Amino acid sequence: MRKILTTIICLLVSFIAVSQSIPKLLKLADEHYQNGIYNDAIEFYDKIAGIDRNNHFARFRLADCYNKTLQYEKAKTVFLQLSNTPNQEYRARSMYSYAGLLKQETRFNEADSIYSFLISVPDAEPYLVELARKQSEGCQLALRQKKADRGFSIHSMEEINSRFHDFGAILNPSSKHVILATTRNLPGNQYEELQYEGLLPDLVSFELRNNGRWRMSSSNQDFSNLNTQWPEGSGSFTRDGSVFYFSSCIEGEGSECSIMVSYLENNKWTAPVPLNAYINELGSENKQPAISVTGDTLFFSSNRSGGSGGSDIWMSLKGLEKESWTPAINMGAVINSPENEITPYYSSAFECLLFASDGHVGYGGYDLYAAKGESFFEPQIYNLGDPFNSTWDDTYFAISDTVGFLSSNRENHEILNVYNFDVSNERLFLSLLISGESLIDARLVSKFRDIQSLDLVTFRVEDYAGYDLFEPIRPSKPKPKILEDSIVVASTETSEVRFEKLYYDYGLHSLRSEAVAALQSLAQQVQGQVFEAIDILAFTDSIGSNSANLLLSQRRGEAARAYLISLGIDGDKINVLPRGEIPSQGNDHWFRRIFRRRVEIILKVNQGMQLRTAKSYIVRKPNSLKRIAEILGVDYQQLKEWNGDKQGIITAGNTIRVYEDSNVERPINHLVDEESLDSFSVKN
Repeated sequence: MRKILTTIICLLVSFIAVSQSIPKLLKLADEHYQNGIYNDAIEFYDKIAGIDRNNHFARFRLADCYNKTLQYEKAKTVFLQLSNTPNQEYRARSMYSYAGLLKQETRFNEADSIYSFLISVPDAEPYLVELARKQSEGCQLALRQKKADRGFSIHSMEEINSRFHDFGAILNPSSKHVILATTRNLPGNQYEELQYEGLLPDLVSFELRNNGRWRMSSSNQDFSNLNTQWPEGSGSFTRDGSVFYFSSCIEGEGSECSIMVSYLENNKWTAPVPLNAYINELGSENKQPAISVTGDTLFFSSNRSGGSGGSDIWMSLKGLEKESWTPAINMGAVINSPENEITPYYSSAFECLLFASDGHVGYGGYDLYAAKGESFFEPQIYNLGDPFNSTWDDTYFAISDTVGFLSSNRENHEILNVYNFDVSNERLFLSLLISGESLIDARLVSKFRDIQSLDLVTFRVEDYAGYDLFEPIRPSKPKPKILEDSIVVASTETSEVRFEKLYYDYGLHSLRSEAVAALQSLAQQVQGQVFEAIDILAFTDSIGSNSANLLLSQRRGEAARAYLISLGIDGDKINVLPRGEIPSQGNDHWFRRIFRRRVEIILKVNQGMQLRTAKSYIVRKPNSLKRIAEILGVDYQQLKEWNGDKQGIITAGNTIRVYEDSNVERPINHLVDEESLDSFSVKN
């Protein structure tokens, strides 16, 4: 009996020790995952899954790490197991990932059946259902185009490609050298790459010899001056080849990855310097720059706040001074999806933006797309089709002179290689390329097309009049919920939670009483909660100069930040992101300008957080707060509290905060909200 009791006690102690170790293991695993060290994260997630088979979060992360490290068979096995495990929160996401792996193997019919089933799963997140619809349509697109001969061909650049990653090829206009990024061993210091074999990427140049073969170029215009031991990615040259924009991910530079610029002087490239904070926003990755032919418009990829989710395509315009770039414009929800949009290239010849995405209707992995239309923000989206797209990752489309490039891992499914194709006339080539493809998903987002557009033909930097803050609708990307039980800690994956907008008087940055009440409410709600950061996006209306409005938006954001600090929130976690003015639009009205004088507050959190938020109305007619309470049908004392004890007559143009049922309709002759302005006329 004593032996049995001793055995039971030992087993109990062992179980308790193992249970207590899981949170520590999960914390280590999540730290490696967030830092992109997926191979090391696999060891921890695998151990957790072995101890606790019901830890679905660890198993989902394990499968995702297998996928990110190109261990596709192992990823498929775990995703399939989770897909067949009912009543757990990662089932739908696992189905989506498993179907994506089948799609990569050109098993389109099987993948399509899973996407179709996922669409009907009742507890699947809405954004995942939308993506599944697009992927299902992509399966049908691939089946239709599978046997089509469109007359285009691409060629692997065997003399340039290595057994390591080679990607992002472009032509240097001044030397006719091909510039690309590679993870092969080059002269100089390079840190080892932790995710795949090889080193962190550096820039390298190739020249065409007299015998028609490519070789690594000599010291002429050597790029070693631009390389560091950290990752460098290829970029874009100005038309004359005298200026080069590229990305570098130097640790400790503020931005996780920054866009740099170097100048060709005496046939040598100068030491690179980062572009300003409007391009390299603190705490974000800013990569893959593409400069327009005119040199005054820069497109790039960034995961900064205010996007549609993942990485988005952004655009910035050059000011009058050297490298004086203006605040970046998000390219909008027609181009940017809840997933990732990367590697932009703007064709001035065809007035068309080309980019890679894994969130539009496609063949699988990243596909290449063209956005073509009468404006930047009302384009039609075209899949470039075969042979430019495969079921694997196809990225870095660019045309230089009479040659085009793209990068793909279609051959061995692991290593990115460079491909080229002939282009006799860029405008004609792109016109023929998309003429055979049907419009695939612009109609799905037609609700985003109720705004003033920027004309692609006439748009130049001298026309710039506040368009730096064009603001499309920005749906935040939902994240999978985290399973919680007695032995599991929350994931370190961050998501965005939006709070209220705060409004300001014309030309002022001081906080109104209702804004003070809103910030007090926020401080009370986050007390004791865990969050990574608070981003304050600050705006003005379009009256006044750009420089004055940028300064005013900065002061408005700083005023909100200072008050939050006074309420006990750590100032190191609060980021002020001045955005300047939001442009005027057709049928403009002074009520619209009131709603543009604002800051938006976005919390970055590691776990589920819900905030109670109020709705704001503009008061159209002077009234006492008591009378407004009667109009709203709310308690007077509550309304007074919600608005910081406002006193006296509330004049027209003031804003009122109200906690209410979203379905309640308010009399527009007394009060108007921002959504109602779409149908609001000046005559009202």
